[in-house]
Amino acid sequence: MAKFKKAIVGSPLNDGTTGRRYSWGLWRKRKAQTRYGIKTGPTMLAIHTGKRSLYIEKKAPLRYLHNFAG
Repeated sequence: MAKFKKAIVGSPLNDGTTGRRYSWGLWRKRKAQTRYGIKTGPTMLAIHTGKRSLYIEKKAPLRYLHNFAG
């Protein structure tokens, strides 16, 4: 019997940038802007590495995202 790994499926972003939206956060790739570092906000932790950014939603956010990842 074959074992299958559960795939994490994300939906595309609707703000004109390349990336995916997941239930735990989102991943974004920019064309022009470059950022580096880690930033925390009331809802998410943002990790920036050049033109790619990873946003992870906090477990107990002060603000919630509206209709995030369906």
